[in-house]
Amino acid sequence: MKFPISAALLAAITLTALSLPGRAGPEGNPNGQPYANEPGGTMAVKPATLGTVTYDPYGSPAPFADMQAGQAAINPPPPLPVPPMPVPNPPLRPR
Repeated sequence: MKFPISAALLAAITLTALSLPGRAGPEGNPNGQPYANEPGGTMAVKPATLGTVTYDPYGSPAPFADMQAGQAAINPPPPLPVPPMPVPNPPLRPR
């Protein structure tokens, strides 16, 4: 029982590795993009600081349009009428 399970696991891992993009597949690197560890790759870019942001927990929040109370909140419409309850059918008489 161990052999068929391990064979199936090995086949699944092999098929998964072949379907991954990049060096694992039989086609190599079809689009020619640099890998992460090559010059021009994702990791080859020098890290940069985008700036610092200060936070004041006691400051007033910035005014957003969605934070303003609209007409529906100030003057809500009247509630919808409740539909009447349907009249239940009379029970059937046994024959």
